Amino acid sequence: MGAAEAFAQAPPLNESIVIGAWTFRPSLEARLRGEYRNDPFGFDQVLGLGPAGGGGAVFADAYESNLPPNFSTSIGAPSEGWAIAERVRLGLAVDRGPVTAVFKLQDARVLGGATNIGNIPYFFNESAPGSGFAPYEAYLDVHARSGRPMFLRLGRQAVQWGDGRLIGTNDFTATGRVLDAARFGVEVGDFDIEAMAALLGYPYFGLADGNTENDDRPNIGAQLYGLKITGHFLPLLQVEATGLARIARPPLPPTLTPSDTFVIDGRVFGNHRGFQYSVEGAYQLGQVASYGKNRPIEAFAVAGRFEWETALPWHFTFGGQGAYASGDKGTGSPDEPMTRFDPILPDQTINHSKMSLYAWSNLIEAGGDLSVRPIEEVGVSAGYRFVGLADPKGRWITGALTTVGADPTNESMVLGHEIDATIRVTPWDPITFQAGYGLFLLGDGGKNILTAAQRPDSEMQHWGYLQATIKAP
Repeated sequence: MGAAEAFAQAPPLNESIVIGAWTFRPSLEARLRGEYRNDPFGFDQVLGLGPAGGGGAVFADAYESNLPPNFSTSIGAPSEGWAIAERVRLGLAVDRGPVTAVFKLQDARVLGGATNIGNIPYFFNESAPGSGFAPYEAYLDVHARSGRPMFLRLGRQAVQWGDGRLIGTNDFTATGRVLDAARFGVEVGDFDIEAMAALLGYPYFGLADGNTENDDRPNIGAQLYGLKITGHFLPLLQVEATGLARIARPPLPPTLTPSDTFVIDGRVFGNHRGFQYSVEGAYQLGQVASYGKNRPIEAFAVAGRFEWETALPWHFTFGGQGAYASGDKGTGSPDEPMTRFDPILPDQTINHSKMSLYAWSNLIEAGGDLSVRPIEEVGVSAGYRFVGLADPKGRWITGALTTVGADPTNESMVLGHEIDATIRVTPWDPITFQAGYGLFLLGDGGKNILTAAQRPDSEMQHWGYLQATIKAP
């Protein structure tokens, strides 16, 4: 569990070049990763992204069904997939007085491998959003470091709120996630207050196809608005309240469907003398476009996590976690509320599956992990997760918020069991080598869903990767 996000402000002035009143801070990060999956269910055409897009969206349903519209099966799906991918980020931050300008370029692409696995949006697919050569961050930050600390940040930026369950940077993925956003924050006594407005889908001005009868209407795209208030009282008692509003209208990215989604979230967390914890609960309401009329949204989710670093040799650290997120009731009728929880923009690996095989949606999760650090340069961790479906007839959704499938006749809540392990070696501060392995053993519920998607019989999925990263400074 990562530490709570510090109050957002301009990065500290270090590793810098000072010329008169200007301070220049260059940065470089380069990453090379090789990755392999056998039987890559959840990452091929079973995602069901139909020709019009949106078929894999969390809230998108076919008429009177849990299955997404334009659902496509995966007969003849590949038995394995691998790739070697690189990511390089070259940045420059420039400070002058209370103003900081940050510009960071990113090149992220697949160098080789079995890239014909299908739609693998955040691991192997070279056409993923943000892949290739493009700006990663470009923003202007106006801030006050003394008196009453505050900041105003405008532009493309990486954003994580809290533990990243609702808004995360997704940095482990091939491209990471950035938002085109405006953020304002101020510190008032023991409280940090931050507001944000971000574009998720850009407005379209003009006519889509020249048909004035059908297309002479606004296409406002999708926006996300948020307010976060964090109270710092004691090291083991810190409280965070978050409100999010997502307005989704065409044109939309494929992970969204027309809807008005509102989330009220509360989190209690702390960190003291080797013990840290976080407990979070969220309630979701609003409405989603359905057949005949808008369908109300009534969903909720809870999650908790703790870590305890003992005084034993090798820095033995024990951790445990659990999560629940409501699934849909299964009728799909416009008269019934949509009860499937949508986790908005989560980090798809740090809180749940390192294999990115499930998300904080229609979920029951329980597990634990153990990590050791025999020497400062080497860390090893291993963990286990039980993964279940809150509604067995509901949909299985991956960490990338795409749909594996659903079986309206399924009676088993057991999606599967995940075992994973990671080793990290840092022989020199700028260089890190990392290797990981994951095994997902399918339960009866997971097998039933894959069978309904006309997938070949599967018992398990293996996943492994090797990664090298260099950073300066």
